Amino acid sequence: MINVRHIFRNIIVPGAFRIPETVSVNGSIDASVSGRIDGNVRGDVKTSGKLVVSETASIRGHIYAADLVVHGKVYGDVYITNKAHISNKALVKGDVNAMVLEIEEGAVVEGAIRKNVQPVSKAELSHSPVAEEIRVSAAVEAEAGKNNVEEEEKNTTWF
Repeated sequence: MINVRHIFRNIIVPGAFRIPETVSVNGSIDASVSGRIDGNVRGDVKTSGKLVVSETASIRGHIYAADLVVHGKVYGDVYITNKAHISNKALVKGDVNAMVLEIEEGAVVEGAIRKNVQPVSKAELSHSPVAEEIRVSAAVEAEAGKNNVEEEEKNTTWF
């Protein structure tokens, strides 16, 4: 029996990019159109459209897209602004961030799952007041931790 949902989910619009199974890409892909990857990619994949990762595909890098369908292997974090679908044959080793997430039974996701969390650059994070607060509280906790460790060592000495 033909699974109609599977056929429509994997349709890519005309003008979309496609990386065939026999092609390996070393470097990032940045596209403004939807695409399908059947081969191997070592680098980030960014598209403002839909991305389909086929059963034969392997991506070693982060994925940024509007929609995502994964049947293959992804080794990196996934950031989706709309809907992500992870099929029962997929392997994702990384965090999945999407507004809507659909995971089939049998899929493997080794990482955190978050609802619509977009990545924050280190430059933005280092100048934010929250980062300053985190640094200050971490320094205070580290100092308190040193004192606690010294007290614990003194209290638990057997000799």
